[in-house]
Amino acid sequence: MGAWTFTHFYQIAPTLLVLVIVSILAAKALGKQKQSKKYIPLQIIAVLLLVLEVAKQINAITADGVYDLYALPFHYCSLFLYLLPLHAFYRGKYKHITDAATFGCLASLTLLMLLMPAIIYSEESIKGFFISFGDFHTVIFHHLVILYFMLTVALKLYELRTKHDLVVMSVFLAVYVSIATVLSYALKVNFHNLYRCNIPFVEELRLAVIARIGTWGSVLYVSILFVLTILFAAASYFLARLVIKALHRLAHTA
Repeated sequence: MGAWTFTHFYQIAPTLLVLVIVSILAAKALGKQKQSKKYIPLQIIAVLLLVLEVAKQINAITADGVYDLYALPFHYCSLFLYLLPLHAFYRGKYKHITDAATFGCLASLTLLMLLMPAIIYSEESIKGFFISFGDFHTVIFHHLVILYFMLTVALKLYELRTKHDLVVMSVFLAVYVSIATVLSYALKVNFHNLYRCNIPFVEELRLAVIARIGTWGSVLYVSILFVLTILFAAASYFLARLVIKALHRLAHTA
């Protein structure tokens, strides 16, 4: 499995272009509206993701009545099922926490989609988009999340407080990876690549280390993934901040 395939390029490039255009049009239409109205597109996406998740859970029950545990919402991208409704609807005293965690995870997924989309969903998922509900859900879900991020940036529905945001993101992701690790090994389900790695050469290395040092090899692998998850989110956050600043400068000089 590589980072990109031609199938991913043909599907993702035009889709992202459309999402950018939609975000720009939304900014022009809602840019001067009250903040409550700016959140309406985000609220629609958040609700739509929850509806799709219900359908996914129903679909996860196989023909013989057995539930596919891989459908449990404990993957990294499943975090958006919890974060986006909070970000879109919640206005309480802890909004600064939910906003920071949401922005960091959104930036992470968007950057990963640009760098290694084949890690997020396979070439087969694209080809099966109109055939299998599971493939349809996988592709549409991730692009709706990216649209959510683009709209958040375009409509300026964020408040960047770097030190605060990094602390919140780090704690939030540390808790998530800890929970996902326990569930992965208890249920033997590959949440967040914690049980095994879907990058072939990394998986070969993981198995070689485990064969050499036993259980400590798994501990080492999970520990590295724990750190990389947080570091990647931080890098994505800083890159998103740079892009936002560049867009601001471009808007002021236009």
